[in-house]
Amino acid sequence: MKRIIPLLSLVLVSLVLSSLAPAQPGRNRNRAPKGSASWAHDGKHVIVDGTWRDPVTWKEVEATPRPKRPGRSAVANPRKAFQKALEDAGVGDVTSAFTRGRPKHRTIPRSPEGSPGLKTTSDGNAAVVVADHDLWAWSKDKGARRVTQGIEKPRRFELAPGGGAVSYIKDFDLYITRTKDGETFRLSDDGSENTFYGELDWVYQEEVYGRGNFKATWWSGTGAHLAYMRTDEDGVDTFMVVDHIPQALRIEHLKYPKAGTTNPRTTLWIANAKTGRKKAVDLSKYKPEDEILIVRVGWTPDSDRCIFFVQNREQTWLDLNFADPKTGKVTTLIHENCDDGWVNRYPMPRWLKDGTFVWESERTGFRHYYRYDRKGKLVATISKGEWEARRIIELNEDAGWMAFYGSTPSYAIGDHAYIAKLDGSGCNQITKGTGTHRVSLSADGTMVIDTFQHFSNPGEQWIRKVSGEDVKQTVKPKKPDRELTFIYEQVTCRDGEWVDVLVRKPRKFDPTKKYPVWIDTYSGPNSPTVRDRYMGRSRGGSDWFITMNVNVRSASRRGMKYTKQCYKQFGVQELKDLEDAIDWLCNTHEWADKNRVGIGGWSYGGFMAAFALTHSKKFKCGVAGAGVYGWDLYDTIYTERYMAKPQNNGEGYSKASCVEAASNLHGDLLIVHGTIDDNVHMQNSMQFIHALQNANKQNFQFMVYPKSRHGVRSAHLGTMRTKFVREHL
Repeated sequence: MKRIIPLLSLVLVSLVLSSLAPAQPGRNRNRAPKGSASWAHDGKHVIVDGTWRDPVTWKEVEATPRPKRPGRSAVANPRKAFQKALEDAGVGDVTSAFTRGRPKHRTIPRSPEGSPGLKTTSDGNAAVVVADHDLWAWSKDKGARRVTQGIEKPRRFELAPGGGAVSYIKDFDLYITRTKDGETFRLSDDGSENTFYGELDWVYQEEVYGRGNFKATWWSGTGAHLAYMRTDEDGVDTFMVVDHIPQALRIEHLKYPKAGTTNPRTTLWIANAKTGRKKAVDLSKYKPEDEILIVRVGWTPDSDRCIFFVQNREQTWLDLNFADPKTGKVTTLIHENCDDGWVNRYPMPRWLKDGTFVWESERTGFRHYYRYDRKGKLVATISKGEWEARRIIELNEDAGWMAFYGSTPSYAIGDHAYIAKLDGSGCNQITKGTGTHRVSLSADGTMVIDTFQHFSNPGEQWIRKVSGEDVKQTVKPKKPDRELTFIYEQVTCRDGEWVDVLVRKPRKFDPTKKYPVWIDTYSGPNSPTVRDRYMGRSRGGSDWFITMNVNVRSASRRGMKYTKQCYKQFGVQELKDLEDAIDWLCNTHEWADKNRVGIGGWSYGGFMAAFALTHSKKFKCGVAGAGVYGWDLYDTIYTERYMAKPQNNGEGYSKASCVEAASNLHGDLLIVHGTIDDNVHMQNSMQFIHALQNANKQNFQFMVYPKSRHGVRSAHLGTMRTKFVREHL
């Protein structure tokens, strides 16, 4: 399940309810304000409004020419050179549009991809294209030549680094073709509707490799080997997604494993690009009951080992493995496990020139960086503490440091910057105050340009030394034209823990009046809706209600220690945190009406809206869009990561069910769903409303949107939501 808040925002753009979405920074937030500084290409001086200055003395200095870098290619534009060569050879449609390709974004496996276009190597010295079902190759030395014929509608068409071969899928099978002579190797001969080679099924693209990314081939850096996945879907349940608009119904038969049912089985293979010989990666160390998932694949920098991550089905552990491409032998370098939660899919190792690598782990309950050697021995703990490391900014191996963004123990809604020694000898925060910071470091790593913003600050910039000394403020924040009507608070919950809460008052706020409260939520694991960014000068809220966003603890980005509090009990802790935020707001501010509280959300947020109205009496109304109302109806990989299999957590699934709690519906609920949603099936809404009808509940409405998948883009929805909230809040 991917976070759907951006899609929901598209729906609400013209609505009164658009104020429910968290305010974003100003429209020109990517345009540097006058007076802002950036590092010159020498990494020592700064450039301000086109003038070079010394960052410490601020004296103007003479600009130095940028050193010339090796060209990408001896050919100024390899794409145009190839295109002209194809035209000279009499090839038909070789327009710029054709060579650019016409990719189509789809979420259904094996959907038509459109033209793959022209593929070039990173140095621009070689390129390939399929034109009129023929494979053409080009190089700056040999020009264009036809390599082979008969490649019709290839899928996952990829050029190997160096340009020595291409890989592609034809029908159901995977092929490699050498570009020097057209020799073609068929890597599989049993591909079928249920057997995938080199491409992913629905659940792997949605929950592991990224929505719309069906690629399951990975070339080594040298182009000598191709790693690819084989996926067996035999026994996986088929779900029918029905488009009711055509006179003859259009039906998509989608292999979709729901929680607790048969999962696709995957294996990993490696093929030699020169000979076509293939070798299965040895996965015999894993037991059948592990029902393993292969969740990441890549190569070491020297391409001598294939890197791949393996998890068990319920994702309570993860292995970082090496595979020998010649023998298929596997070595496990790191084993991560969690006894009371899950292990996330970590990024690939960040390699250093000495053969060691930086690894991310949440083993302490907080994500931090560690350094390992190639044998899996821990060399250094780079960062540590009860706060969250988030993203690497820069890694300077020669100087022995790395910079990254992270939180602090008491502040998670913004980003601070840190610099740490690669040997583990020190880690220091280099930004100050609250806000979302973006930094760039000098070449020697001793100074930093810190640009940041927060709720009431549209942006400022400082030049600082990483030791903590302020050098110069280059941009000062402008005072908003009008008062910002919001409140930010860390609210203490019933168990003593705190959550981040953002409240926006109505425009023309009158403290003597009582206002209804609207909560816009997502609340899925590690998906906050409160971020410390500038609210905007005129984004104070609605005309007639208070809006509130709450980072429930499992969505707070404070660390796995807090995120895993939703483990095996979706909705339970999240709802308690929402209730505690409501109590704080309404009990401490007389202008907030506790009898008129509404909630809305989409996807996981739709589940939370329905869960709130079936498990609490604090809500007067709600809007639930495309929600999972029974977690046994959602897919295996997402659901079982957090809830385990239904067979192993029956009580948790029951507690998290809106369907089972339908008879407890309090307040008025609007349920919305797209009829061809291939992600959260409309079956969820059907089962929920069926249970509501059986309980003779009259306090709900249901609206379907034909031709809509998981995101609904419709002005009708916006108008209807506005009307519903006006009537019921």
